[in-house]
Amino acid sequence: MLVLAGLVLAGCGDGAPERRPAATPTAAAGAATPSHPRPARGGTAWTREKVVARIAGRRIAVQGRIVRVDPGTVTCGGLGRAARVVGGQEAWSRFRCVQPTFPAGAVAGPDAIFFVEPRDSHSLALTGSHFTRY
Repeated sequence: MLVLAGLVLAGCGDGAPERRPAATPTAAAGAATPSHPRPARGGTAWTREKVVARIAGRRIAVQGRIVRVDPGTVTCGGLGRAARVVGGQEAWSRFRCVQPTFPAGAVAGPDAIFFVEPRDSHSLALTGSHFTRY
């Protein structure tokens, strides 16, 4: 019992906790970027919920294939700092979205990556679509 307690205590360490470098909001070099310039700070900004609601069910072209956006599996995140707060929720002017694919006969396929850029209160642009594997 004493040996077990000694191993547990030895595993805890006595030094300061190791710090990880802070994450940065910028994309890695060579990462796909939207084809349109970012709107000015005062431009249109949507919440994540609004983006997912607006793209749900859409069919998008990704490298010659058509992918249906499923609101149950798509994930979208705002790029950079939120442009504003809308209804108590943060809102962005650009989003990067990931839609998993599930081809027939496979457990999972490549993920479709694309950008959503709100243009005004009702319209948006889908840009930079491509497939990736992890």
